Formats: sequence, structure tokens, C-alpha cells
Amino acid sequence: MNALAPAPNVHHVSTTDGTVLLDTERGRLYGINPTGSAIWKALSDGHSVEQITRDLTARFDAPPDRVRADVTTLVAQLRDRGLLDTTG
Repeated sequence: MNALAPAPNVHHVSTTDGTVLLDTERGRLYGINPTGSAIWKALSDGHSVEQITRDLTARFDAPPDRVRADVTTLVAQLRDRGLLDTTG
């Protein structure tokens, strides 16, 4: 899989309740929960889906297949909304 990174038109604010993403090109706001926020931060830091899956699996003591499915679903949703760029 290619590297993923936040699109340049996306700004974010994180709190203990999650993260709000602002797409300045489309004028849209999106809210994601704390787990989604952890995924967003990891993507912003250049981590791969595989690395994020390993980290969250350990953090939450959850089944790896379930975590991978959840991470993959969120990444697809973010990409479909133009919030992530594929680089490389």
C-alpha cells in the first residue's frame, strides 16, 4: 500500500473527545472519535496501516483482524472524502 498522509487542505483540532477535521476546499467539518483520532495522528506521523493495526491491537488488547478491518474502513472513508492523499 502507498503511504497515506493528510491532504494539504485539511486542518484538524484534537481534544480528549476526538478530532475535528476541516476540509478548507469543500468547507466541510468531520468529527472522529478518540480511536479515530489515534488513527489520524498515526497517519499524520507517517505510520502504515500495518503499524497502526499492531499498535492499536496491543493498546486495546483486541483481535488483530477486527482492528485491521476498522483501520482499513476509516482510511477508506477518509480517502473517499478527500481528507487523505496517497503519496509515493
